[in-house]
Amino acid sequence: MKKFYTTFLILLLVSCSSAENSETTSNDGNQSEEIVFEQGFGKNPSEYVANWNKLVTEISSDDETLLFFSINPENVQWTSTDRNMLYYQFGLSENTQSLFVLNLLIADDIVEGVEFFSPVANDEVTSQRARLFFLIIIAMSDDSLDKDGRESVLSKVGLYDEVDNPNQIGGGVTINKVRYVIEPLVDRGVLRGISFYSTRVSE
Repeated sequence: MKKFYTTFLILLLVSCSSAENSETTSNDGNQSEEIVFEQGFGKNPSEYVANWNKLVTEISSDDETLLFFSINPENVQWTSTDRNMLYYQFGLSENTQSLFVLNLLIADDIVEGVEFFSPVANDEVTSQRARLFFLIIIAMSDDSLDKDGRESVLSKVGLYDEVDNPNQIGGGVTINKVRYVIEPLVDRGVLRGISFYSTRVSE
């Protein structure tokens, strides 16, 4: 049976390979630098945002990357008077079809989970950005995972699996009391986006 690959997933795999090759090259003859950060789960929303932005500055010094991936605290908004979810959009200054959306799930002023939406576009930049967002979210969920551990989460939720149709994309896994889930957004048989959920599992 002929397998179905979405353009998004193909580009995602290509960008993963490119990033790994680039990292290998840059590390030849040099020791890799340790990235220092704290997770955001279990913190209040302000601490979560501060830890997110600190992680972004640790992984890149490029001004464009810092601007795109950092969270502007002034633009984080409550979705209702219940104050149980905060909403933020990345990419507002660019093409509106490539907006990334982050929802912080709040309980008693503590971040207990996130919901993230990534658009699907026929370009490598969007795919690279989506992958980096996923990895940042995993890092903010559990700072005990190393680089391979974070990549393993994406594999275990089925992001890189080949499937027969877009509705079969995704899955879930629980690691260190954090539940990760990926779900596709499909409209008339066409993949429109990917939702990534990360939530703390109760004792």
